[in-house]
Amino acid sequence: MKHLIMRKFLTYTIIFIFLAAPGISQESSLKYFVQLNSISTDGDNTPYWLTANRQGLTSAERNSYYGRYGVDYGGIFKNNNFGYRISGDIVTAHNSNADFFVQQLFGEISWQWLTLSIGSKEHFSETRIHPTQYAGSRIIGNKVNKWFPNLHYNNLTMLSSGGMTYSGNSRPIPQVRLEIPEYIPFPWTKGWLKIRGHIAYGRFTDDSYQEKFTKGNDITIYGKNIHYHSKAGFIEIGKAEKFPLLFEGGLEMYTQFGGDMYTHKDGLKVSMPTSLADYWKAFIPLSGSDDTPEVEQTNISGNMIGSWHAAFTVPTKIMDIRVYGEHMFEDFSQLFFFEYQSDRHGERNIIYYPWKDMLYGIRLTNKSKVFPFISALQYEYLSTKDQSGALYHDPSDHFSEQMDGNDNYYNHGIYPGWHHWGMGIGNPLIISPAYNDNSSLKFRSNRLIAHNIGVNGSLECVQLPIAYRLQYAYSENWGTHVNPLENIRYSTSLLGEFIYAPSGKGWLGSIAVAYDKSSFIGENLGVMFTLTKVGEIFRK
Repeated sequence: MKHLIMRKFLTYTIIFIFLAAPGISQESSLKYFVQLNSISTDGDNTPYWLTANRQGLTSAERNSYYGRYGVDYGGIFKNNNFGYRISGDIVTAHNSNADFFVQQLFGEISWQWLTLSIGSKEHFSETRIHPTQYAGSRIIGNKVNKWFPNLHYNNLTMLSSGGMTYSGNSRPIPQVRLEIPEYIPFPWTKGWLKIRGHIAYGRFTDDSYQEKFTKGNDITIYGKNIHYHSKAGFIEIGKAEKFPLLFEGGLEMYTQFGGDMYTHKDGLKVSMPTSLADYWKAFIPLSGSDDTPEVEQTNISGNMIGSWHAAFTVPTKIMDIRVYGEHMFEDFSQLFFFEYQSDRHGERNIIYYPWKDMLYGIRLTNKSKVFPFISALQYEYLSTKDQSGALYHDPSDHFSEQMDGNDNYYNHGIYPGWHHWGMGIGNPLIISPAYNDNSSLKFRSNRLIAHNIGVNGSLECVQLPIAYRLQYAYSENWGTHVNPLENIRYSTSLLGEFIYAPSGKGWLGSIAVAYDKSSFIGENLGVMFTLTKVGEIFRK
């Protein structure tokens, strides 16, 4: 019912913008794009880098292709304080998790610095790159990258492996989202303090996919009608023109709640409520009510996951140096450096422990004429081996000792897990269930250490409209605390991606070659070709 209301609201918003906006706007335009993509694979699966952080568009299945067709209409009202936008694109695919799907369909209304977005829209990781850092001015001058940057430009610029809780690795989740999308000055701080953030509610759309994917596995859990909530708040402190150091920090949190969980053997396993009180419990993490399973009543209701972020940027004339870190937590476990735990007598004590599971990164953005073909170099280290330890137990009548461990990242005891259409929503180095060969929606290995190195740039220094991205990822995988792998499994993944983007043109072509040498997802070699055309139907 709530899903139907959201669809009607989106429909009415789009109709209003189409009918009312042209008569009162100062500037508006209608653009379109067509994108054709083909992946040829030799090996067990599509290589890692051809699926990672591509918004769930490409498939883990071998030898796939898709056609993507979209339009975007937007403008600014006459007083320049209000803006509007509607955008949508559909995809037809082969050897994918669906033959036809809507990738994006959303309407947006903006007032000064505040934006209300309704529908399915692509989003990316937090704090990985500062808005001033880019991959070449000539390349962004291409109309494809300028009008529809998500089609190529953002992938080219983002060298990160992805966020620990959200990365842009899966298809977008339809939602109602109120946000401050870009940093705005906080009052009375003379521009030294800026803020941004969002709050959103939505719904997962992969019900049929989960049911189909899990056929052949009688015991794995799949879900339907699962709801979504996210919120985030970030600050930026500093003025680059006054002092050469900027600090960013903040918190993002996500929750799966509501829905019905099934197994093919037993049918309906559990139904989670979606009353107004449950929406509130998703916003302010609270324990479940009496109509939820006992484990939800002693912990946080739903599958709650989040991250702390911190980043320092040093802008200089030669380069921008950016150092950042992210720490992930599940429910309240590792939310802070301490936690309340009960001893064997039922008395509560404060337990202190360090954060061991972190993602660290450094990015160097070139601003000089030295090595002009290099725009940025980025390195990341990810560790998720700890997860608060291997044991977990809530106080009970039989054993009153509390042990908070086995956070089991991205997996959950009630929900199928932190994924959408088979692709992990968090960091793709924790390999997505779409790569599983046992029809399970569980993440097989969430305990790993990994290194990620990326470099990008362009050949504009020799007057060639060609940009590139090179990526290297290495990981050591231990499985999970509950189901460890018999032996450590190693993975090495390589990518070379090149785009031809003539300035001012509406065409863009790219080729990407990727290779995996992995005892976890196999030895895979893949080549991806992409051709994109954009155009403007009218501008007023």
